[in-house]
Amino acid sequence: MMDEKVSEELIEAGRGYERLFVPALFEAWTKHLVAGAGIQEGSRVLDIACGTGVLARSALAVAGPTGRIVGADPASGMLAAAKELEPRIDWVLCSAESLNVPDNEFDCVISQFGMMFFQDQQKSADEMLRVLTPGGSLAIAVWSSVEHNPAYGDIIMVLEEQVGMAAADALRLPYSLGDAGKVTAVLESSGFTDITVEAKTETARFPSSRQMVEAELRGWLPLFDIFLSENEIQGVLIESDKTLRKYAGPSGEAAFPTSAHVFTARKG
Repeated sequence: MMDEKVSEELIEAGRGYERLFVPALFEAWTKHLVAGAGIQEGSRVLDIACGTGVLARSALAVAGPTGRIVGADPASGMLAAAKELEPRIDWVLCSAESLNVPDNEFDCVISQFGMMFFQDQQKSADEMLRVLTPGGSLAIAVWSSVEHNPAYGDIIMVLEEQVGMAAADALRLPYSLGDAGKVTAVLESSGFTDITVEAKTETARFPSSRQMVEAELRGWLPLFDIFLSENEIQGVLIESDKTLRKYAGPSGEAAFPTSAHVFTARKG
């Protein structure tokens, strides 16, 4: 379980992620994973790459007090922020490739937009299978290709023009598993059965397109050691305002479709 002391800076980064991205982008997707995994009252559920816990909290709302929810993530600041929001969930500091939980422990394993970042996707899928009970269910969400997420394609174009290829590639990474066949092959190699995949669309809603882009510049690019000066940030924002104005409504809110594949499977 999580017991190490975490710096306030890391915790604040987790709080910022929760504040900026979760209600705008991620919260709408949780219902697909909860339903896909068949979570019900009393279920024992593991959320892998849980971040600040939006999916784990949705699972808890269904599993209730007789269930058990565990959230696993390698980022201590994310888990510290998650624990602030929901102390009833067990938060475990570990990677998807080396889950710090016993074999055959969970009825359901879920993961929302994490697989693209796993260092070893096959080993992570093997671990998902290991921790499930026989007959247990898996549900994961993976972003479709950037061509099916055009707002982020527009941001990538601005970054490539204004900052460079490294910054653009950093934002391309979340959309790098858009080929559903690749994910299916990984799950099959691990031994999962009854694999299904369904394309889903949800609407992202940010207070403004500028806030959406600024969150990427200040919160995402530094994870790849890309640090922009204030002048560079302002230059990108000016250009992105022009490019992304088509997504703005009368109130200034930025709303646009997002696309992902939802996979479900079982442990035989």
